[in-house]
Amino acid sequence: MPHTNPEDPKEGTASPPLHSHYHADSQLIESAMAASEAEKAMGFRQVVRIYWKAAAWSMLFSFALVMEGYDVGIINSFFGQASFIDRFGQTNADGVKYIPADWQAAINNAANIGEVIGLAINGYCQARFGSKKVYLAAMVLMAGAIFIPVFATSLPMLFVGDLICGIPWGIFQTLSTAYAAEVCPMALRGYLTSFVNMCWGFGLFLAAGVVRASLQVETQWSWRLPYMVQWVWPVPLFLFALFGPESPWWLVKNNRIEDAKKQLTRLAVRGYYDDQRLEQTIALMIHTNEMEIAETSGSGFKDCFRGSNRRRTEILCVVWMVQFWCGQPICGYATSFLQTAGMGETAAFNLNLGLNSMYIVGTLTSWAFLYRFGRRTVYIGGQAFMGVTLGAIGILGFYPNSGGAAYAIGALLVVLNFAFNVSVGPGCYTIVGELPATRVRAQTIVIARITYILSSLVVNQLVPRMLSTESWNWGGRCGLFWMGTNMLSIVYCFFRLPESRGRTYGELDVLFANKVPARKFASTKVDVFDIEPAGEDVPSDAVDFKQAGEVSHID
Repeated sequence: MPHTNPEDPKEGTASPPLHSHYHADSQLIESAMAASEAEKAMGFRQVVRIYWKAAAWSMLFSFALVMEGYDVGIINSFFGQASFIDRFGQTNADGVKYIPADWQAAINNAANIGEVIGLAINGYCQARFGSKKVYLAAMVLMAGAIFIPVFATSLPMLFVGDLICGIPWGIFQTLSTAYAAEVCPMALRGYLTSFVNMCWGFGLFLAAGVVRASLQVETQWSWRLPYMVQWVWPVPLFLFALFGPESPWWLVKNNRIEDAKKQLTRLAVRGYYDDQRLEQTIALMIHTNEMEIAETSGSGFKDCFRGSNRRRTEILCVVWMVQFWCGQPICGYATSFLQTAGMGETAAFNLNLGLNSMYIVGTLTSWAFLYRFGRRTVYIGGQAFMGVTLGAIGILGFYPNSGGAAYAIGALLVVLNFAFNVSVGPGCYTIVGELPATRVRAQTIVIARITYILSSLVVNQLVPRMLSTESWNWGGRCGLFWMGTNMLSIVYCFFRLPESRGRTYGELDVLFANKVPARKFASTKVDVFDIEPAGEDVPSDAVDFKQAGEVSHID
């Protein structure tokens, strides 16, 4: 099909004159084209057989997120645990001890405040020092920070402990996603970026199991031991990362081409990268990097808001905010939620264990959906299903203190969490890993994660008050509120969220540079290597990019 005429508005796509000062060596273009075609032609079985090492390293780096999910899980579960309430609770007018909603919100937000600090640190340090060194330093900090909550004697001490623990969590959150997106080939990107969600969920599941097992312990160790379990992770993960490869994309961006070649060979099976294939893969990275430099020469935080990066940053920010405003956060308070609805303590903790297992089951299921239907369809469809579930929970909330309604709400919470972890949960990590420009990937993810944290600060103030009998006491009726925010999220995603399935980073650069509408990303044909002969002032062995590539709509 002929290329779209940029002056014809009926076509719906355009090819603006971008990157006119990027003069590429023709041999580099040919090599990059060969690497791009080879990567897109690679099937799942073939890519797993060749790049199983890359997948393994990515998964090992992502396991750091187990610690964050675990801590979030235990602290929310503690708010409904008798021994924790007895140690840290206040007494109400009826002589019953409880954890005030203000302190619940403050302790939950403490880790978020620490994460913002960690995110800012990672945005600078990952770009300057690479993923590996930053990961190792954060793991050392993590091991030391755990001491504070383990030996906490008051709610303020727990607040400080969670705040300091949040710093390395903020680093791990963005570092692991960017690392997965850069060390894995296109056919594995969706699996390995969404695996971050599974790790986070595995931490929640582990926390639910540990807290459930400690219910029979009536001393202070019923809440201290769960905190101590966190020491299981730092030492082995530090040792694994010590021998792990650095991101070849980061090395190329820093003009360390020979080092990038060495790291590439560590990501694939022995013998796969011969000299020719190695040169072709590096050429594709260089070509993509140079295209992005030509549009936005810098690689700092300011560059996330320049050119086409501005649109990418906006999308990532909202996509991550949707994780809170889609209504799923009520699952994090399931124990106290269900007890408020009339369920007993042991039954509530048992159901919470099943609820958190949905992070694992749902993410595994999402792998089939993300590749069969695409990121956009799964993300929007999942939200729609969650909206219906939230509406049902809201209706049941008008029947408080009913055992039947409590168990029905419990079942719907499991369904809600499953739907979240098939769609919004893992899909978010895939989207934020794929959409940023490679030169500012870490910085864009950091900015997006900060908006997620800001949303969490608001939501963590709202949910405890919605559920607490000493505050608003909405109970299950809050489902109607979250159904409303869920619907607003769907509207945004329909008009602004593009499809990134099956696209190389260079193709995404072209689509964003040409301002292709989100709904047309999947149906637009892209030629990243559509080039014109160089002008007279350019060396004879070079070609001149008059455009960011050509796009045309597939009828």
